[in-house]
Amino acid sequence: MDEDERLAVCDELKQIVKVWRVLPQGEQNSSIGMQFRKATVNEATVNGGFPQVPSGSRWPFQGANAIRQFQDSCGVEINSDVPIVFTHNDLVPPNILLSPGPNPKVAAIIDFGQAGWYPAYWEYCKARRVRVDPEHFSDATQEGWWTKCLLMILDPVDDEGFYHPWLWFVLSRGI
Repeated sequence: MDEDERLAVCDELKQIVKVWRVLPQGEQNSSIGMQFRKATVNEATVNGGFPQVPSGSRWPFQGANAIRQFQDSCGVEINSDVPIVFTHNDLVPPNILLSPGPNPKVAAIIDFGQAGWYPAYWEYCKARRVRVDPEHFSDATQEGWWTKCLLMILDPVDDEGFYHPWLWFVLSRGI
């Protein structure tokens, strides 16, 4: 893609991410995490098609104090004003399908297997951390993704306040 096409795709991705970040979680199911069970047809109709959180699970953190549970698990204090939003949680180039030909458009975003409700900074941290097999995406392509595209799609976060605590949590918990 040339630079204009790349910018257009990044802008389109930014708009798509904005849409899923406002998906309602529902007050009665306030949680942080990703372990869902598939909803039945009746549940999908009642709950707007969204999967439900299993009860008694370590993930997600549930209830009115879900943010506190999450932060205690991380061992860090993160600003409690950070909203919990729906997150794809694997926003990497292989999961973004583009239409062929000139002026490509986002045809689909796939692999929502890790999706869930997380602090707003989570999507950026995860996308920044994931490295794709260099056989399919060169190191230069990935560097461009991290240093250019990602910054146009998601709001970057402060390393010390957000990325480093997130990284510590992820690496120490084996997630």
